[in-house]
Amino acid sequence: MAHDLVIRGGTLIDGSGAPGATGDIAIDADRLTQVGGRAGAGREEINADGLVVSPGFVDPHTHYDAQICWDPALTPSCWNGITSVVMGNCGFTVAPCRPDKRDTIMRMLERVEGMSLEALRAGIDWTWETFPEYLDALESLQPALNVGGLVGHSAVRYWAMGDEATEREASDAEVQQMRELVREAMAAGALGFSTSQAPTHLGGDGRPVPSRLASDDEIVQLAEVMREFGRGTFEITAKKLEDVRVSLEASRRSGRPATLLGQVKKEDWKLIHEAREDGVQVVPQTTCRPFLMDFRLDEMGLFDQLPSWSQVAQSSGEGLVRIFGDRDWRGRFREDVTGDFDGMRLFKNDWENISVLIGEGPEARGLVGRSIQDIARERGADPFDAFFDIALADGLRTQFSYMMSTDESRRHTLTDDAYLLGLSDAGAHLTLLADHSYTTYFLGSWIRDRQLMSLEDGVRKLTRDPARFFGVPERGELRQGWFADVTIFDAGTVGAHKPELVYDLPGGGPRLVTHCDGIEKVIVNGQITVDRGELTGSRSGQVIRGA
Repeated sequence: MAHDLVIRGGTLIDGSGAPGATGDIAIDADRLTQVGGRAGAGREEINADGLVVSPGFVDPHTHYDAQICWDPALTPSCWNGITSVVMGNCGFTVAPCRPDKRDTIMRMLERVEGMSLEALRAGIDWTWETFPEYLDALESLQPALNVGGLVGHSAVRYWAMGDEATEREASDAEVQQMRELVREAMAAGALGFSTSQAPTHLGGDGRPVPSRLASDDEIVQLAEVMREFGRGTFEITAKKLEDVRVSLEASRRSGRPATLLGQVKKEDWKLIHEAREDGVQVVPQTTCRPFLMDFRLDEMGLFDQLPSWSQVAQSSGEGLVRIFGDRDWRGRFREDVTGDFDGMRLFKNDWENISVLIGEGPEARGLVGRSIQDIARERGADPFDAFFDIALADGLRTQFSYMMSTDESRRHTLTDDAYLLGLSDAGAHLTLLADHSYTTYFLGSWIRDRQLMSLEDGVRKLTRDPARFFGVPERGELRQGWFADVTIFDAGTVGAHKPELVYDLPGGGPRLVTHCDGIEKVIVNGQITVDRGELTGSRSGQVIRGA
């Protein structure tokens, strides 16, 4: 009897890190029924001669929780070889959510995750309230990729505490109610629990997101629920973007791995290594791309954590024009950037690294590609003034880009298996970041061009490692009997294009998308989902439930 699909003659790189070998793959229904050797006939066959056949890539850090409602293909991740995504990171989920908190949740996502409020309001159908109902809703959407989700702390806090979630610590009774919500989510198949203590995370009203009002003990108690299930992963955006102690305690008390988003100080690595000797696993995430942040002054951006910016966060339209033109306010902003400051400053007063990315008016368009430092020098102006003057003259429509660090600064984290490669933020920061193409960027720029490591180890970092860490069962390796998630690519040409701005959100709003070269086919549960960059219409993705 013929197989449903046979992939012939490719270089099989199975995700384990073992050397690749030429051979065939046979697929029947949604399973791999043969890996290697010579397969029998297939009803459909793919000639993979000269191509790499690998497990489908697994993205461990996405925010597709809302976008999946109107884009079940999960573009642009699908184009970049990804077959499975983990959603619900940083504590920001759309479930659980009471009906009276839907707009609050959406405004939080708009501010902290750079999503279009118009798209959220038009695109989310809200057929759920609880987290189990949300997972069921995902199944009814029939996504093109496999999706799994963490249950988010801020949503859980809103459910248990209402508006007071952004005002105070929780009572013991409220913590117990939140533990029950996490327990309910885990029983339904959540892949874990996520939270944020980051000073950069503000809600739609300019106030800290709910999880930032939680005590360390509350966070640890909620993570501890995972011990009852013997599975799950804890994910946190760290306090001041550098604290490791909450992650360590949450992992210790839950008995589950933790992944940390933030900068680990040299002295804290000793704590992490000592904890690992006791079976406590804390793994920072890293990116392989330059750390770029694109932003406009009337959107969530680079300066949200600065005290002077709280006035901006609570204003819009003409109010912003008045603020940015006010000399006294500019003085306060300058002091936040250059003076003593106890919080986290993302911007380091390096105006040579902020450039004009997109200009709407003729004057701003003539400045595209130039740094604020260069423009200010030409004008004989202070860069603080030149920055705001450019934006005001363009009706606040100018989009800037800030180079926070080059990709070379990530080299040591990419070769160290103590880090997890991820941080795509796919589905979020729609006009600010375009790291959703990290998989093809990594394979092209780092593996082929700079020969950072073997192709086999590069594939392992995109497949088995994230699948194992987040408990994604029977995916991440090419193994007989496992799910048939396969990415076929040309190692000689694979690479990410430059991001492009498109207007395809519900309501016609903009977002950055990235296409790529070299991804020949993406197969999800045995069905060809992407064929040379084009969606086939297949909707064979599954909801990944922890078990």
